[in-house]
Amino acid sequence: MSFDDRRRNVRSLLFFLVALLGTAVVSFAGTFAGAADREQNGRRYTPTAADRALPPAVGASPGPRVALTFDDGPSPQVTPFVLDVLAAKQVPATFFLQGEHVAAHPDLVRRIQAEGHVVANHGWEHSWFPDLTPEEAEDDIRRTDDELTEITGVRPVLFRYPFGQPSPGGDAALARLGLTGGVHWRWASDRPGDFQCPGAGAVTDYVVTEAVDQAMILLHDAGDVVGCAPDQLDYLPRAIDTLRARGVTFGVVAPSPVPSTVNAGSRAAVVPR
Repeated sequence: MSFDDRRRNVRSLLFFLVALLGTAVVSFAGTFAGAADREQNGRRYTPTAADRALPPAVGASPGPRVALTFDDGPSPQVTPFVLDVLAAKQVPATFFLQGEHVAAHPDLVRRIQAEGHVVANHGWEHSWFPDLTPEEAEDDIRRTDDELTEITGVRPVLFRYPFGQPSPGGDAALARLGLTGGVHWRWASDRPGDFQCPGAGAVTDYVVTEAVDQAMILLHDAGDVVGCAPDQLDYLPRAIDTLRARGVTFGVVAPSPVPSTVNAGSRAAVVPR
């Protein structure tokens, strides 16, 4: 065999080894990415025997009615679990969605809508509205409104200010856009909220304590709660079961011309879904 023949053989062997190594790297990277995606998808909820035995949900029932409201989502870490629980328990909810998260996770927005929940506007990036100019406030609200409309085909009618902090510029923008703003919540106790990561028992206590008739309960499915211990999410099925056992029914938030004394003067009410 000539020197040139040996060189060609060595070159061929090197090309083969490089190709083999590249395939292995891609395969490993794909496996690693898949594991990361699964981890990022967070917990899921498995319906219990009691869930499966629930009678069909009814729209209007006697007794106190409350609305579970979730801010800042959607997120792949928390929203799927929340939706799993709500579906298993046959509970409607109201989701005040953050625009940048909406753009990042449109399939979760579609799932929220498809499963019968109310989709509402929570601004684009959780801004402190008192610090925004009127133009910035309108852009923040309008941008989220347009994104939600494009994804769901329905323009939202509700807006909740981040941190519950309104501004004159934001109020003027809401009036121009036809949105009901200033949708607050009930928080009359000193119980910690879910975003403070107090654990499942404490959040259950908070929800149950605040659940008077017409209460809008402030919860989250993104933001700070993503960093809480995963088992804190167990509060949701526990709280729903506890309230249902006490005769509480669940509704959604809707605009109302009458200020709500239960929810810090919100021009909104809890209605059957």
